[in-house]
Amino acid sequence: MNTPPNPKRQAILAAAKRLFVAQGYSAVSMDAIAEAAPVSKPTLYNHFQGKQELFAAVIECQCQAFFDTLSSARMIPGATEAALRQIAMSFADLIYSTESLGLLRLIIAEHPSFPELSQQVHRRGIQPVFDRLTRFLVGLHEDDESIQIPDQERAAKLLLGMIQGNDHMRCLMGLRSPPDANEKKIIVDSAVNLFLRGHRRSGPKVEL
Repeated sequence: MNTPPNPKRQAILAAAKRLFVAQGYSAVSMDAIAEAAPVSKPTLYNHFQGKQELFAAVIECQCQAFFDTLSSARMIPGATEAALRQIAMSFADLIYSTESLGLLRLIIAEHPSFPELSQQVHRRGIQPVFDRLTRFLVGLHEDDESIQIPDQERAAKLLLGMIQGNDHMRCLMGLRSPPDANEKKIIVDSAVNLFLRGHRRSGPKVEL
């Protein structure tokens, strides 16, 4: 049974994300987050020991919709292409959202002063994205006889990398606006088509 979300924790995360994106990591204090939530300081520290842990939790929360999509995609038997498109679109929605772009710019800007922040964010938010997709691809390799993905970890990185590409870098640099729904569909369709073309099994599955 899933634990219902804690309203105070959700309010803290929402207030923290809003302040971090607007003001930057260094400029935001725990006092300001408590006031914006609004919760008492003891309540804030009861949920998060410090600002670094809170920022990592914001990133983890930002990735939650993608994790939920992966979980639901596992329940689409015999529909590999549909599941991959659902996952790829969810990832595109995640990385091209205005909030995600702002948070990522913030992580990069703060890295010289707070390298441990980058490490914690990667451990709590970014690495789990690849790990969960890798496990999903392991299941595809084992259950779908038309698909062959011997190196699931590398395949996960390639699929997500195709969705990011140059467009995401240009968005981060402010050289273009995030893609709209139609552009994201084109990106996702191209990535999934290439991914499937490269991993279609050419012969009968051989058990080793």
